[in-house]
Amino acid sequence: MVRRAYMMASLEQYFALLINFTVLVIVARILTPGEIGEAVTGLAIAVVAFSAREFVTSEFLIQRGTVDVETLRTALTLQVAVSVIIAAALVALSGLITRFYAAPDLSFFLSLAAVAGVIEALAQPVIALRRREMGFGVLACIRTAVSLTAALFTIMLAALGFGPIAFAWGMLSGSLMLAILAVTCSPLPAAAIFRPGLARWREVLSFGLFKGAALVVERLHETVPQLILGRIASMTSVALYNRSNTLCGIPDRIIMSAFYSMAFPALASRVRDGRDIEKTYLGVLAYLSVLYWPGVLLISLLAPSIVGIVLGPQWTEAVPVVRLLALAAVFWLPVIVTGPLLLALGRNRDAFLASLVSRCLAAGILCAASLHGVMAMALSQFVSLPLQMVVALAFVHRHVRFSLSGLAAALMPSAIVTGFSLVGPVALLAMPGHQEAELLVFAGAILLAGGGWLAGLLATRHPFLIELQVLLNAGRDRARRLRRFLVASGA
Repeated sequence: MVRRAYMMASLEQYFALLINFTVLVIVARILTPGEIGEAVTGLAIAVVAFSAREFVTSEFLIQRGTVDVETLRTALTLQVAVSVIIAAALVALSGLITRFYAAPDLSFFLSLAAVAGVIEALAQPVIALRRREMGFGVLACIRTAVSLTAALFTIMLAALGFGPIAFAWGMLSGSLMLAILAVTCSPLPAAAIFRPGLARWREVLSFGLFKGAALVVERLHETVPQLILGRIASMTSVALYNRSNTLCGIPDRIIMSAFYSMAFPALASRVRDGRDIEKTYLGVLAYLSVLYWPGVLLISLLAPSIVGIVLGPQWTEAVPVVRLLALAAVFWLPVIVTGPLLLALGRNRDAFLASLVSRCLAAGILCAASLHGVMAMALSQFVSLPLQMVVALAFVHRHVRFSLSGLAAALMPSAIVTGFSLVGPVALLAMPGHQEAELLVFAGAILLAGGGWLAGLLATRHPFLIELQVLLNAGRDRARRLRRFLVASGA
């Protein structure tokens, strides 16, 4: 069941990545870096503001033993009420924010984002309920439709000359689609859920206290350095850093986000069943590292080609930033597993403290670096990410008594596989004249990396081979069923 859940969550992420990648490529050629920087700033402010509603997060439904109608009503009532308060504050402060950044479009942008946030709140309890039931197939369909709607509106309005506001309208259209589909796909009748109720408010606040604080700290860590950069430097600098982060986050989106979307419910299920959590934790790290490390290091190696192909010639300044961010991302691996694991163990306070300590350290480093420009921020990641990794491992070790030798043994095969995957691309890029056929060399490097990766899996007998075997057997079974169906139809 967990394997199927991960596959469905991965499928959703692949579609979302493809859609967002298309938006990235097209909009980067329609809008200027300055316009994109202004949109990024507006989105960052909205994300920080609405992260506060995680103090009444609907995710408490996932951990709860049973869920009744009163519980769902409480979750919905609190989500909507807090979202309305946040939206009103955002609209009230939009004029001040606009003057602070000297960006006239920000006021309307934030007003649209406020409306989108309130509408999105209507869907959160249903989404949490589907995650609880491991209904990732339904969620994949919903989120793919939402991403596609937002992407189409963003691209269309950007092409029509709406500038950075196109992103806000895209966000609003996606929120509307999410609310409609969530209500339509709800396992319970809408009339039963969409009535005010506060019967379980103490339970919601008890669960959300630490999770909400942890998410607020995380969002501040992600956005505040960019907001400072936009004020001290320029909106173009914000766009360069943000788009470089986006490119480096492709392996994160493909691998880690799919994992995170089902990690909490899956790990919570294993804890309830009394499984060996140490074995599970080290196994997760082994699986993720063999996918994530080759991905980020390949991005660093192929940064000039990736920036040129995806963003276009006006973004060449992003190449060194992409290289540095991708190299530093190697240290990010253990961090993303920490939150879901601690929440599954019922250690909400430690999950919050782990996030608070690591994010505060990292945010301080990034904010200080942002005063010195984009390159300084990229270089600072070689300090902030290792610090976050150490903090994450320390907090997990308090409840999962793994040894350093066991951790090294779990990760060493992945490191070897990563080395195998990079040999071919490095040799190809070392050949003279490879710049003359950039697209061809890029495709060749990807193929060589894939071949080296498979060779590394076989050479180390990596445990991920089991997953490949499962996928291969599933493909063969489907092919057999298809052949039988075609034969029967022909008969």
